[in-house]
Amino acid sequence: MTDIDPHEQAGAPREIVSITRRPNVDMYQTQHSRRSWGHLNGAFAFGTMLDWQGELVYRRQNLSLGRGDVCLLDPGEFFHAEPADESPGIFRVFEILPETFEALCRAEGYRAPIHFGIINRPAPLLVRALDALQSALVDDAESLEQQSRLGVLAHAAVTTCLEQGPRGSTKPVPLGPCERLRELLHGSEGPPINLCDFARSAGVSQFQLLRAFKRRYGLPPHAYGLQVRVERARLMLQQGFSVAEAAAASDFADQSHLTRHFRRIRGVTPAQYAAGSYVAAFRAR
Repeated sequence: MTDIDPHEQAGAPREIVSITRRPNVDMYQTQHSRRSWGHLNGAFAFGTMLDWQGELVYRRQNLSLGRGDVCLLDPGEFFHAEPADESPGIFRVFEILPETFEALCRAEGYRAPIHFGIINRPAPLLVRALDALQSALVDDAESLEQQSRLGVLAHAAVTTCLEQGPRGSTKPVPLGPCERLRELLHGSEGPPINLCDFARSAGVSQFQLLRAFKRRYGLPPHAYGLQVRVERARLMLQQGFSVAEAAAASDFADQSHLTRHFRRIRGVTPAQYAAGSYVAAFRAR
């Protein structure tokens, strides 16, 4: 099924976003993409730059990516990807539920906390496992084969790209203002946040809080909070809730409000995502 933008100019290349959803894993593939991409990640994600080049901003690092490179994203972290010179490109991303991927790695005997190291180089073992998983998902292979491909991917990840030690100190430390504000933004209950009052109670100026939060998490608090709400809606759609239910539970005014932000962030509409297998074509921008 293809959704064509009615405003598309004749002869202009179209951005094509395809999504394939299977139990525990989503796969996106994008062609002719000129746009910037970025969202708060809710899964363990494997991105392969099939024919895309640009810059990835992640964990306060700027990484140059080109054809064949792999980028890896942990759950709960924000990334921003900017194409070079707005050149159209092709990339694919697999998103695997955190509990599923962690269980697969434990089955491989990995006992340390599950975190990706940052790599942006070709990793043949990992790429072969991703290629095989793609074939199984696109062909809608039997469940046992899909599970096997996920197991092979976990083995490749344990072998090539998981950090070998815990990240940072294991001792509990008091939460600073940025961390406390982030926890509030992730909470689904409670009154709306008054940023001025929060900053005053934390003993910092509002400007200091805004600047520190963006430096730490990649977005100002209002944009980060929107990402949290879109991700909450995505997980509800994944569980079978309707678009209307997901919009209401994620504090969007209505379905169209959710749809506008979901499509901007994810490249497809909530209804297209919920369908589970979709190809959406839009006028390139």
